[in-house]
Amino acid sequence: MQKAELSKDQMRVLKEAFVAFDIEKKGSISLEIVGEILELLGYALSEEELQEVIEEYDVDESGLIEFDEFIELASNYVEPEEDYDVLRAELREVFMLYDKDGKGFIPVDAFKGILRELDGAVPETELDDIVDEIDADGSGTVDFEEFMEVMTGE
Repeated sequence: MQKAELSKDQMRVLKEAFVAFDIEKKGSISLEIVGEILELLGYALSEEELQEVIEEYDVDESGLIEFDEFIELASNYVEPEEDYDVLRAELREVFMLYDKDGKGFIPVDAFKGILRELDGAVPETELDDIVDEIDADGSGTVDFEEFMEVMTGE
């Protein structure tokens, strides 16, 4: 497992989770609570695996995990955030595959094709709704910024 460099947002979320689970406000959480948090992150560990994790990260051997220990531990279980510029460049390449003439837009039919490739289970009516929303001006085309908006959800 590779340790992730935590972003400010990830640190904030982990801090909120730690505070929420530190019910007694002692500045530490128990083995069971660590297990629950990891489970929420999608990692169901056995009691034995959890004990190994605690032994590795419970630096002061208190049997509890303090916030700094928790951050060290959690950084091994959160997904690194993708660099927005890298993501934008990757999506630009995909967009250019469909904008072969370099016009700066793709027809909505080509865009629907991309969405179908990504998730073949999306009903046609939902694809139409996505296209209607993104092609608000009714041009019948999707420019790169509109494409980015749909692909990144921003």
